[in-house]
Amino acid sequence: MGRARLRGNHLSSALAVAVLVAAVLTMAASGNGVGVNWGTMATHQLPAEKVVAMMKENGFDKVKLFEAEERILKALVGSEMEVMLAVPNYMLKQMSEDPGFAASWVDANVTAYSYTGGVNIKLSKIIHKFLYQ
Repeated sequence: MGRARLRGNHLSSALAVAVLVAAVLTMAASGNGVGVNWGTMATHQLPAEKVVAMMKENGFDKVKLFEAEERILKALVGSEMEVMLAVPNYMLKQMSEDPGFAASWVDANVTAYSYTGGVNIKLSKIIHKFLYQ
């Protein structure tokens, strides 16, 4: 009975991997692209330029940034990668209460990089909510 359960687990794992690979290949083939989340809470961060180069070399064309860091945004200039910026949780309350603060954040982290040849920034739903309510 132990072997049968073990064999069943291997088949379930293999099936899960096959479904995941098929999903990724389907997304890439359909033009949806493949993306990655890029957080900055690490003790030994690689230079942003190297991370952008590695992402492009490995076929990633979308990235979500959990914080808008200048060094990362500068590295993404001209990369043509689709970038989604997240507003850090600690800023949400202040942004919801102070439209001026929200506008200042957007100016510094979105508008400053949104030019021809700049960073291809797509707004997150949170930012969109602040801008269009």
